[in-house]
Amino acid sequence: MKDNVQNKGELDLLDLLKMLFAKWKTILCVALIAAIIGGALGAAITLLGKRNFGTQVEFYINPSSPDSHILHLLSSERFAEKLLLDENGLPENAQGEDYDAALEAKRAYDEANKKLAEAKKASKEAPRELAVAQKTYEEKQKTYEDAYNLLAVYKGASDIEAGTDEHKAKIAEYESAVAETKAEKESAEKAYYEASQKVLEINHSLEAAKENATNAKKTADELSEKILTVWRNQDGNKEKISRINESITYNYIDVEQTQSEGADQQNVRQFLVAEISVQKDEELAKSLLANMCEKLPAYVEENSIDTETVEETECILISTAAEVENLAKNSLVKEIIKFALIALVAALAITCILVIWIGVKAQETKRRDEYAENGDINAPLV
Repeated sequence: MKDNVQNKGELDLLDLLKMLFAKWKTILCVALIAAIIGGALGAAITLLGKRNFGTQVEFYINPSSPDSHILHLLSSERFAEKLLLDENGLPENAQGEDYDAALEAKRAYDEANKKLAEAKKASKEAPRELAVAQKTYEEKQKTYEDAYNLLAVYKGASDIEAGTDEHKAKIAEYESAVAETKAEKESAEKAYYEASQKVLEINHSLEAAKENATNAKKTADELSEKILTVWRNQDGNKEKISRINESITYNYIDVEQTQSEGADQQNVRQFLVAEISVQKDEELAKSLLANMCEKLPAYVEENSIDTETVEETECILISTAAEVENLAKNSLVKEIIKFALIALVAALAITCILVIWIGVKAQETKRRDEYAENGDINAPLV
């Protein structure tokens, strides 16, 4: 009898499962309540806690620019700083002699940059004009040589043929053609020479314009930096610059496109994607969006590292209809599900442990009573 009672007191996995199954309604109710509370908590944290405002803006880069260089520049605090400055790259409402000098230097740089653009444009057109002049000269040279060779053939004819009136008329005709084509050839040669000199002069002017623009930029940057150094050290500005820098992330998307049907060569189209996410400040997000659309293309074009080629980098805004929105709303469902699942799993684990613990305690009490009824006062406890 004692062995029978002791065997009854042993708990196995089946007994534990029976305990859980007996209380499945309680477990399910607790889990559902916990999931509802967790989902509500997730919604509250998402809508009231984060409230990140922002959007995504896309730009097209042509020709493709080295992404590591551009991304490094855009991700620096210097570009974040530019988003806070006025159209001259200086702090708003700045005054004084230093400001006036910096402003004048900026205007001088803009003028030098304008002349550089004109010189680059001329350097594109001059080689085309030279190629046309060279082709014209080669054509006139060939025409002259053909006429001259025909004249030489007629002049080398026999005395009998040379004495005829028809032969004399042909010689006179070709002598006139040679004189005419020679004049055209000399005129084309002169035009070719002038076009060549023009290319040399334009290239020289381009180099001078590059040097002037570089020097003007250096002067403008030095004067502006003097003012910006003071501005950065003012209370709140450095913190604001850092916050803006952390609120914008940049990424490149490369899209390969076949140049023509059946062609093996691929033309890489490059897009720059900027994502704005500002916490609890919708007005700042709107300001960043407006300033970025206005200033980022010029910043990318100006800081393109390929300055030796005539072709310039072009950055074009694509997302013209981008609007700032509450980013938290986009992830509301995801956050509700995440918090609800966490609460559901936690509630299931805790409730199951409690049910098993209560069941084991009940079994212990029941065993003690059974041992007592059988007169065994030394019955072991589980």
